[in-house]
Amino acid sequence: MKNMLTFLAATAAVSLAAPAYAADESAQSKTNAEYKKDGGYESKHTAEHTTPDGTTHSSGSKVEVNVDDKGLIDKTVKTESTTDPKGLLNTQKDTSETEIKEKDRGGYEQTTIRKHTDPTGTNITYKTTTVIDVDDNGNVTTTATTEKTVDPQGLLNKKTSTDKTKSINGVVVEQKKDTY
Repeated sequence: MKNMLTFLAATAAVSLAAPAYAADESAQSKTNAEYKKDGGYESKHTAEHTTPDGTTHSSGSKVEVNVDDKGLIDKTVKTESTTDPKGLLNTQKDTSETEIKEKDRGGYEQTTIRKHTDPTGTNITYKTTTVIDVDDNGNVTTTATTEKTVDPQGLLNKKTSTDKTKSINGVVVEQKKDTY
């Protein structure tokens, strides 16, 4: 019985201490949403926290949705995250922006731009554009183009590559890759 009481007391102490230990008073988060008359909305979210070793992590996102008089949606999503370890010139940053515009008959155009900066200052950018078209006969044409740019810190050392794929009803009819 004495061992059982000791076990229960230890369990209670650990369960009560865990939330207090896990609480991070430097963590902050905020979300806001507003609805529009057209049926769309705008939403924002931010968060930030600092680890015990001094590294600051922050992120934010914004979503905006608009609906036109035909009911077609235009949506933009922007995100950003930053990691800043304690010290100088070692911040990592990632950003992304996606825009989607619906078309008649179910097609759409989506453009996504993603950017990453590593601690050494190299910028890597991806721009992907996907266009979906549906013709009167129901045939679906998809064209996807991705452009990757790597720009290391320094002069005249940027490299860009492009990859383009076109398909009709899921069958690839064109594929092209370029580097310059």
